[in-house]
Amino acid sequence: MKFFSVIGTRPNFVKEFLVNRECRKRRIDEIMIHTGQHYDYEMSQVFFEGFNLPEPDYYLDIENHNSAQFSGEVILKLDKVLRQDCPDFVLSYGDVNSTLAAAVAGIKNKIPFAHVEGGIRSKSLYNPEEINRRVADVLAEVIYCCTKTDVKNLEEENVESRRIVLSGDLMKDALIYTLHNQGIVASRGDYMVLTLHREENVENGNKLNAIFEGLIKSGKRIVFPAHPRTLKKLETNGLMKRIAHSKIEILKPLGYLDFIRVVAGADKVLTDSGGVRREAYLMRKPCVVLIELSWFPEISEAGWKVLTGPDPEKIARLINDFEPTGKYREIFGDGKAHIKIIDDLEKRFE
Repeated sequence: MKFFSVIGTRPNFVKEFLVNRECRKRRIDEIMIHTGQHYDYEMSQVFFEGFNLPEPDYYLDIENHNSAQFSGEVILKLDKVLRQDCPDFVLSYGDVNSTLAAAVAGIKNKIPFAHVEGGIRSKSLYNPEEINRRVADVLAEVIYCCTKTDVKNLEEENVESRRIVLSGDLMKDALIYTLHNQGIVASRGDYMVLTLHREENVENGNKLNAIFEGLIKSGKRIVFPAHPRTLKKLETNGLMKRIAHSKIEILKPLGYLDFIRVVAGADKVLTDSGGVRREAYLMRKPCVVLIELSWFPEISEAGWKVLTGPDPEKIARLINDFEPTGKYREIFGDGKAHIKIIDDLEKRFE
């Protein structure tokens, strides 16, 4: 069995980690293709080093100016590589532009596409990640789901049962492995962790200002590993001086291990990320989601996550007052998603 894994962003690297290890253990021929979507050291290479991933077999080195340009160029370059190597299938993760491009390039070459972390839905049809996820699911020969809700979403869309697999969440697998091997114990500390990168928040100056007004107003110490794009927008919108006189501590992007250590010691997590809200829940941290997109509604139903728009007063109040309202429960599988996925792929494509 020979297949392409197409990756390009931090969440992709986290999910690829144990899949790659399992493939090497079974001597499966996995060809890793890095699109270049996260193109600077802090957002890309540092994750390869932290996970001991091998160098990619192909690095497409495509500059990510905008979604349409990037996706189009990835499709064209992948098309060329697919024609050369002819894998049994193409696999990609999540909801990023690299995933959409991998799905289209594979299907155009009549090569099956496997989508890991499918079935997640929101009502925001024009959200960039929602577009990518829906296209990838439609084109996928097989869709691996993190939760029962994701499976239900696909069933309601009349996706054939043979294409749906409840695998559990690769992010949980990677987190369990990391906590165990590094001896990290999660506990409620005296600071908050912030991540903020979604287009809807950082590209809109009014929203960005309102969010940071609420963060500052909370009066809490907030540790903020800043995405490069977010940092540029903070500078453009004149927010850096206000932040400098607040309790917000801006850091460079952290490698996976360093980030997990920071979250493990935090009191609460503040984020607009789909992945980080899961990592927060898995480490039993109350999570304030700074965008009204309810991916993984199970966390809200369990009472461990609350959503807010760019409302300064509400953001400040939730940071200070929000606490879980229900018992913690297992949502994201048993930590063996990587094994279930490779087992299923071998049955389908050997």
